[in-house]
Amino acid sequence: MNDHSGSAERPVTDSVYYEILTSSGTVLITRVSQARPGDMQALYLAGDWWQDEWDDRYLSALVKMSFAFVAATAPDGSWIGMGRLISDGVSDAYLQDIVVLPSWEGNGIGSAIVRSLLAICKEHGITWIGTIGGPQTEYFYRKFGFSRMCGYIPMRYER
Repeated sequence: MNDHSGSAERPVTDSVYYEILTSSGTVLITRVSQARPGDMQALYLAGDWWQDEWDDRYLSALVKMSFAFVAATAPDGSWIGMGRLISDGVSDAYLQDIVVLPSWEGNGIGSAIVRSLLAICKEHGITWIGTIGGPQTEYFYRKFGFSRMCGYIPMRYER
């Protein structure tokens, strides 16, 4: 359990996709174009994805080169969640790096991030949307309409 419970979510327009009211204040889900390397490192560490060779330049490129990058901003201005889209902007898109700091989980922040990224896909007419998640995330993604791709396996180049 966290100390940010008691959330309520409402959709918003423009660059702010959602406002989530928590006991700690309002969390904003927004599309961003500038990296916040310190906040991003904390989030990548929380997701257990951090690579020691990543630096500020690398993190800035992740934001800039993604089709879309969404951040959840806490009342103090820090990023407490994020997610991004990898896409050509026409046919396919992949949700990537969806993460919320553990102390903020359970407030609907991850759900709002996913909904925001799906809305961006819909705005661009992108209907083939995929993601790869750990086994523990299957039911989280199912509530948005994702399902296993029977007959296919995720693969990664490792040479």
